[in-house]
Amino acid sequence: MSIHSTDLLECIDLRNQAGEEEGRFPRRWYKPVTAVIHSQNGDKRVMKKYPNGVFPLSLYFRMLANHEYRMLIRADGAAFTPSLASRCSDDPWTITYRYIDGIGLKDAFRKSAIPEDFFVKLYASVQQLHRYGIVHLDLGNSGNVLCSTSGDPKIIDFGSALPLYLLPRSIGSWARKRDLLGVLKLWYRFDRRSMPEATLRFFRTNYKKNIYTPKRFLKALKRCLANPSQARQGSSPVAAIVGLFISLLLLTFII
Repeated sequence: MSIHSTDLLECIDLRNQAGEEEGRFPRRWYKPVTAVIHSQNGDKRVMKKYPNGVFPLSLYFRMLANHEYRMLIRADGAAFTPSLASRCSDDPWTITYRYIDGIGLKDAFRKSAIPEDFFVKLYASVQQLHRYGIVHLDLGNSGNVLCSTSGDPKIIDFGSALPLYLLPRSIGSWARKRDLLGVLKLWYRFDRRSMPEATLRFFRTNYKKNIYTPKRFLKALKRCLANPSQARQGSSPVAAIVGLFISLLLLTFII
């Protein structure tokens, strides 16, 4: 299934309108643009367009779009993932999938709209996703989980997902555990009182906070540039902080 080019133009218009309404929150250049459109048969769909800048970035983002599309196709049929993924025939940086009517976890929490069994269902959904042969790898991010209008969990954003058949057995086991700990992280954050005692102990014993994030890297870089005298003698502040950045990234994967 492909989306007609007129739908792409509609998406661009919606993107511009969103930029005007959300001027206080400018979109980062590396983030994909998403918009809700209507296909030719009237279905409500999400269009996600990755940046298509200059080479080699254009090739990189094209590969990301193709990768996410393939992961969505692999997970198609699960009740908790976006369905009917497709590509735009005239735009390889864009994917579309059926719109999921729901709200993010943060909004659901603020509205006290998270059902009591929500995280039990989410945990079971992730286990089913693994039986489909996919690990998501970013389930600790609350923005990747929606609460549907029926109160069921929905998992979105498969850009970081990987097929399990490509991973060695030990790494696959680590990746599955990472997914499940991501769910427990959200459960602990938004509804820890409903966590069974054994589940709570397992989470506290096994969860290790990610010591690397781009935001922490930027904060450290600003501190280093603001106080260059604190950098190591004979090395520039930028070199010192980049070394720290790489070290933290490696530690993140090791632990």
